[in-house]
This record gives sequence, C-alpha cells and structure tokens, in this order.
Amino acid sequence: MDSETSIETKKAYQKLGFEAVLEAALKHTYTPYGKEFLHNLSPATDPGTVSKNLSLASEWMKILQSSSNHPLSVIDDVTDILKASRIKESTLPLEDFLIVLENARLGRTLKNFFKENELDLENLSSLSERLVNHQPVEKAIQRVVTDNGELRDDASSELKKIRGKLNRERNRLRDTIHSVMRRVSKKGMTSDEGPTIRSGRMVIPIQAEFKRKVDGFIHDVSSTGQTIYLEPVEALQINNEIRQLESEEQREIERILRELTAEVGKYSDTLERNIPIIAQFDAIHARVKLGLNLEGSIPELSSDGRLNLIRAMNPNLVLKNLSLKDPEPVIPLNLEMNPDELALVITGPNAGGKSVAMRTVGMLNLMLQSGFPIPVQPDSKMPVLNGIYIDIGDDQSIENDLSTFSSRLQWMRNTLQKIKKNSLVLIDEAGSGTDPEEGGALFQAFVEKVIEMGSRVIVTTHHGSLKVFAHEHDKVVNGAMEFNQENLTPTYRFKKGYPGSSYAFEIADRLNLPKEVMKRARELLGEKRDSMGDLLVSLEENMQEFEQLKREYEKRLRSVEKREKDYEEHQKNIKNKRKKILEKAYKDAEEIMKGANQRIEQAVEKVVSEGREDKEKITEARRDILEAKREIKSDKEKVEQEEKPFRSKEKPKVGDYVLIEDSNTSGELVELSGKKATVLVNGMKIKSNLNKLVKTNPPKKEKKSIKTRAYSLSEDTDLSVKPSLDLRGKRGDEAMKELTKYLDNALTRGLSQVEIIHGKGEGILHKLVHEHLEKRPEVKSFEIAPWDSGGSGCTVVHLN
Repeated sequence: MDSETSIETKKAYQKLGFEAVLEAALKHTYTPYGKEFLHNLSPATDPGTVSKNLSLASEWMKILQSSSNHPLSVIDDVTDILKASRIKESTLPLEDFLIVLENARLGRTLKNFFKENELDLENLSSLSERLVNHQPVEKAIQRVVTDNGELRDDASSELKKIRGKLNRERNRLRDTIHSVMRRVSKKGMTSDEGPTIRSGRMVIPIQAEFKRKVDGFIHDVSSTGQTIYLEPVEALQINNEIRQLESEEQREIERILRELTAEVGKYSDTLERNIPIIAQFDAIHARVKLGLNLEGSIPELSSDGRLNLIRAMNPNLVLKNLSLKDPEPVIPLNLEMNPDELALVITGPNAGGKSVAMRTVGMLNLMLQSGFPIPVQPDSKMPVLNGIYIDIGDDQSIENDLSTFSSRLQWMRNTLQKIKKNSLVLIDEAGSGTDPEEGGALFQAFVEKVIEMGSRVIVTTHHGSLKVFAHEHDKVVNGAMEFNQENLTPTYRFKKGYPGSSYAFEIADRLNLPKEVMKRARELLGEKRDSMGDLLVSLEENMQEFEQLKREYEKRLRSVEKREKDYEEHQKNIKNKRKKILEKAYKDAEEIMKGANQRIEQAVEKVVSEGREDKEKITEARRDILEAKREIKSDKEKVEQEEKPFRSKEKPKVGDYVLIEDSNTSGELVELSGKKATVLVNGMKIKSNLNKLVKTNPPKKEKKSIKTRAYSLSEDTDLSVKPSLDLRGKRGDEAMKELTKYLDNALTRGLSQVEIIHGKGEGILHKLVHEHLEKRPEVKSFEIAPWDSGGSGCTVVHLN
C-alpha cells in the first residue's frame, strides 16, 4: 500500500502490531539485503502482485517442508566494495575479495538450486533465472585468496618465487641468531629473554655491561636500561636481504590485488544486479519461516470481496506465546462477511475480545498482502484491499489543541478525502468521547458514507443505536463476542448475526454492588432500555443453548457416521473373505476332480490291458466327471457374477434394490426425501445422497433348510413387507390382527428388526402391542424408539 492508498501507514503498522511481526521476520534473514527489503516492505494492493507473492511463498514453504536444504547463507554487504572496484587503478583490501566471493557464490548456488530441484517451483525458478552466474570471478578470487581470506603463496609465479627466497633467508637468519645466542649465553652475557624483533629486525638481548663485548648494532634498550637489544653483525646482511625481499613481496601483492580489483570491477554491474534478487529470496524465506512458526498457511484470494476467516489467530498473541514458558491459549476467530455485507458492528462486554477480533482482521490482511503465510486454515478466503484506515486509541494532542473526540473527527475528514474503493476501515469504540446519541449518529453517518464509496467497515461499540442500525441496514450485520452466562466471563468467541450485551448490570450484581444502587440504576435506565438488555442477554443464552445442542447433534452424527463406516467395512471384509473361501473351495474341488480323473484313466488302462474292457461303464464314468466339472465351473461363474452386481441406468425409486457407491453395500430403498435417501441394509437404516445410489437386482434367494415355526404361510403372505407398521387410528382387534399378519410376513422375509408405530394418545394401542409382543416366541426383545425416531409413539422390535 503506497502513500496514496493508506493513511499514515507506519502508524497503522504500530496500532495493529504489524511492526512486531516485521521485527520477528528480520530474525530469520541471512543477508543485509533481505533486512533492508523487509524494512522497506509495503503491502501490495494489486491482486496480481499479491497472488504472485503468495505463490512464491507457497513454493518456498514446499522447500522448508521437504528434505531439501535451501541454499541461502550468511553474507556481508558488497555494495560499497563494488563501487570502489570501478575506480581506475584502485586496489581493494584483501578481506573485501572474500565478501565478493561469498556474494558471487550465493548467486550461483541459488541459480543452480532451482535449476536442479525436482520440486514444482515454477515462480521461484523464474525468479532465479534473472541471477547472473559469476563463476569466472569466483575462480579468479579463489586462485588468489584462500577460504580464510589470506593471499595464496602461489597467487603468481613471481610471488611464489619471492616467498620461497624469504622462507630460506628467514630460516638462515634464525639459525644464525640462535648460534650467536648460544655463544654469548655460555659467557653469561645474555638476559633471560630469547631472540626478539625490534624495528622489523631480529635481535638478541645482551646485558648492558657487555654491550661492547658483542659485535653488532643496538636497536633498543629496556626500560630499566639493564638490557640492550642488539643485531649481531653476522645477521646484518641476512636481515637486509629479508627486508629487500619483503619490499618485493609487497609490490607483487599490490600488483596482484590491483589486477584482481580490475577483474571484479568488470563484473560489478551484474554483481550489483544480483543484489535485489538475493534480497527477494532472503525476504521470502524470512516471511515464510515466520509464517510457519505461527502455524500459518496461504488462504484463497476472493475476487468478490468475501471475507471468511476459519480458525484465525492474532499473530501478535501467537508471537507472545512463542516467548513464554507457559503459553496462554489463543481462541481462534471464525468470522465471515459475505460480498454484500459491507459493515460489521461488533458488540459485547468490555475485555470480551471485540478489539482483538477487529485488529486480527486488519493484521491478517496486512500480512497476507505483504507476502506472509498467515495463521488461518487454508480454506479461508480473503479479499485484496486498496488500503486500511484505522481509528484505534487516543490521538489527542496538547500541541495542536486537539481533544480525543476532535482528533477522531479530523481522522474522519481525512479518511473520507483519501479513501479508495475496496478499502477497509477499522473503528474501535465508535461513538465514544462525546454525547452518546450524537456520537452514535455521527459514526452511523460516517459508516453509511464509507459503504456508499464501496469500502468495508468493522466497528466495535457499546452504542445501542449502532446495533439497531446494523439490524435495519441491508448491507450491515451485527456480531457479538460470546459471554459465559453462568460465571459471567468472556469466552472470546465471535458470533455473527446478533448483537451482544455489555453485561454492565450483570457484572455489577456479581460484584455485589449495593442493591439500592442497582435498583436506582435500573430505574434511571428506563424500562425499555432495561428490557432490551434483558432481551439481548436472553437471546445470547438461547444461542448458547442452541450451540450446545448443535455440538451434541454433530457429536452423535459423527458417531452414527463412524458406525455406518465400520459396518460398511465389516460387510466388505465379509464379502472378501467369502470370495476367498469360495475360490479356495473351487480350486480344491478342481484338484480333487483332476486327481479322480487320473485315477479313473489309470483304472481304464488297467482294465483294457487285462482284457476286461467294459465300454459302457468307462463312458459313463467319463461322462460323470465331465458333468461334475461343468457344475463346478457354473457355480464359480455364478459367484463371480455376484461379485459384479448388475447396474441399471434407471433412476431408483422406493422399493428398488440399490447399490451405495464407494461402499460395496446394497439394500432396499425404503424412503426418499428430496436428494436424501434411506436404504435398509440387513435391518439397519443407512442415510445416503440419492446421486450415490444405483439400481440393481435383488439378491437371489438361497435354498435353506427352514426351521419349524409356530406360524404358517398363507396364500396372501406379503413378501414385500416394509420395515415398519403404522397402527395409528385402528381399533384394538383390527390392529392386533394386522400386527399378527405383519410379524408373520416379517419373519418369513427374514427381517431382524422392525418398527411398530402405535402413537402416544391414551396408550391403549401401546399396551396391546406390547402384550402381543410378549406372547410371540419369535420376538427376541423390544423397546421404545429413540426420541429422534418416534420416541414413546414407536416400538422397535428385534426378531429371532
């Protein structure tokens, strides 16, 4: 966001806490370029730019979450060194070349990393292609400078030659000095010190009283005057030779470094062009690293202005927790504003989380448009804003003679002058600082104007007039911070769609404010205002009860879905086991038939060889074997056909046998309600979407031995019996006759569970049904149905 699209950006950063996020990100940078990039970072307002930055962040997340090691490394700033290298005949200090080398090496490493990486990193790879490979400079420096930043002995042939001579002369000097030292030491002329250096020349310590006894040149005297430092005459010529060679060495070093400086200068422009690209890579890493520490992800950018935060957390609260030994829980924020909802009025008690919720929205937008992963679920949706305008805190000024309310009015004026479409305005405690009615009216008018200009507003307030405004305006919505009714403490959970109470009286009652004071306060407030407060408290209490029921329902639903899934898995396992058992049985049968066939053939050969041929018996035996083989083959094909059930293209209807897609489960379609269907599978009702059902043939009846029962099949037995019987409205005798017939049919069909609907009423049918069920030996057990399946008006019967 540039200066034209936001008011006092730095102040907005400070008020929302964005500066703390940037400071935390700086700790993850490797280069001075990345640090400078983040210091100058401004949120982008162009959707294409925001999308591109988030794509880069998403790809870097892949790197950090994979086994790949990113190529970034710590380097120093090379900018001033490159400027100096362009000056003709200049010579860079030896240590500068190591900085140039590190910068060139990092550019090459980054470029090669994305060229060779197997991850899908299209945007990062495209960015890396802009880097210039400076391997010639690297090689030139490495030929001259060691990895420790020292000049190589073989940086040139001349230097190698000079240093070779120097080493030999220095060795000769040491030998000569030690020889003289041993000689004078035997005569007791030396001090306790050994040979040392004075004025760049090697000398020996001689006691002052013997200075005329040893030939040489005095270079220094000790502070006490008792010791002189003398260069023996035998070492004079050698020291002179060394000084000469050192001068030659220095001239050669200067020549080498001058030439190397010129070489760096030739590539200085492209080395400098690499800097902003390295800065971008470093900044991307820092933002992504911080985002991952915040358990962040990259949400979807909405093109229609929709805002949908799912389990969002305030980044500053998460950062604070990262530094605490005992972190405090951060309550996630779920907040949604549809495209046509341009203003949100958040109400609720003090310290209930209104301001935090509002700041969280602003902070997350700043972070997202700056290229950070943010602490929300990835299926969240966020718009790209053209600016953020903030009225939070006290901006009164003694110097400018501005009161708190005056400063808010000045902010309103400036905002309306500069705001652009698709911006976000955040107002904390709207209407405060002046007369409540006048303040509420002013802020309502301001919100209406911002909406008219095509921007969005989030307001926190205690003013009832703004709650009413949100309720009546078609583009404004109420929201509230939840409050625990039992212990009168905030839960910090946001609820959209209804206003919240400030709970001033309830909290005062809890704190045992005198009853006469509370009574008088309610009188002064007025019955209507008091009733409105009670209404809001009652509404929130009902909403909390609803939420509790909803959570219990969802818990039960998950439990039912799990049982259905377990059942489907069990059925699948049974079918797989059945298939394996049959396959093994048929394989064993074929092996048996094969063995029998071989034995018969052997017997036939024996009969023929013995002259006892009976063609008819032989032919009959062979015919029996072939018939057995055909039966086995036929049965096997039937089993295989069962594994691939018939699938009809017809739309299934109630009474049809259907397959439930993706579950290998089949049963009878017993109920349709819009796009929802109920399938009866082995006595259990399973809910499914209609579009997941495929009509198929019912399973073939297998011949079984029928156990004797205390009933008989009549000609009018209904084999298409339904899983429930409705007896409501029938007389006692008629109902019992129908119940008897229904149970016979259900037993014949093999149902294991049925439902008898008898209604609540006076309980007559209920009593008759239960008495009849107790007399039937085929009834295993029965009980009243659950409340969501009929309750006391229905009995569930389990059959043997």
